Amino acid sequence: MAGKIEMQSEVCEDNGAVNGSVLKFPCNEKTERKNESLTAEYQISRNPEVLEKILTRNQGLLHAVLKRFKYFSDPYEDLLQVANLGLIKAVQRFDCSRGVEFSSYATAVVDGEVRHYLRDNVLMRQPRWLRAAEKRIEDASIELNRKLKRPPNLKELAVEVNISEEGILEILRVVASVGLHPVDDLDTHEGVNAQPDSNVVRSLHYESFALPIEDRIALQEALDTLSAFQRKIVYLLFYKDLTQSQVAEEMGLTQRKVSRESAKALGRLKAIMNTKIF
Repeated sequence: MAGKIEMQSEVCEDNGAVNGSVLKFPCNEKTERKNESLTAEYQISRNPEVLEKILTRNQGLLHAVLKRFKYFSDPYEDLLQVANLGLIKAVQRFDCSRGVEFSSYATAVVDGEVRHYLRDNVLMRQPRWLRAAEKRIEDASIELNRKLKRPPNLKELAVEVNISEEGILEILRVVASVGLHPVDDLDTHEGVNAQPDSNVVRSLHYESFALPIEDRIALQEALDTLSAFQRKIVYLLFYKDLTQSQVAEEMGLTQRKVSRESAKALGRLKAIMNTKIF
C-alpha cells in the first residue's frame, strides 16, 4: 500500500510555514517535470503502476506536510494513509495548464485532506451532548435567519433553542477552538484539547415532557461511564420503551440477564448522579 512505502531520496523538502500559511515544498526543476510528466501519463492511461510511482517519489512531501500535525494523538500511519489519499486526489485533479507546480498543488490538497480528517476526529471525541447542542444552535440560526431576513442576535438564538446565552457562548467557544492551527501557534494544544464547562449550559425555562439541558448533560455524562453493553440495554428499555422480554429477544439474552444488567446500570447511574432516575 502507498502508506507503507519507504521515504525516497528524491523528495521535496519542507521550506517552513508561519502563522498558518500554506507550506510550499520547492522541488528541483527536474523532479517537478518528472512529477508532471507522470501525472499527465496517469490521467490518460489510469495505469496503477504509474500512480504507484508518483506516490513513491512524493512520500517525502507527505512526511513534511504531516509535521504540521504532530501534536495530534492519532496514529502516524493513519495520517499517512489519509495523506496518500490526498495525494491521489491531487494526481487526479492536477491541471498543468494553470501554471501551478505539482508539488505546490499537491501540498495544498494533502494539507486540506488531513485537516478535514483530523477535525472530524477531534469533533467526534467531544461529548455527544455538545455535538447535539451545536447542531441545534446551527439549525436554529439558519431558521431564524430565514424568518427574520437577518442573522439572529444572541438573545433571540437563546430563546429559540432554550439554552442560556452563556451556555451558547460556551458551546460555540469549544466548537470554534477545535479548528486546526499550525504547530507554531501557541493556542494549538489548548484548542485541540478544549473541553466544555457544562456548568454554564442551562435551560432558560422548563419544557413539558423534556429534561432541562443541564439534566440531559448530566445524564449523558453518566451514561458514558457505562459499558457499551449496559448502554444498549438502558437505551432499549427506557428510550425505545421495550419490555425486558423484548430486549432479551433482540440481544439474544435471557430475561434474567437483562434484568440483572439493567439493575446494575441503574445503580451505577444513580450513584453517579446522586438522584433517582427512570
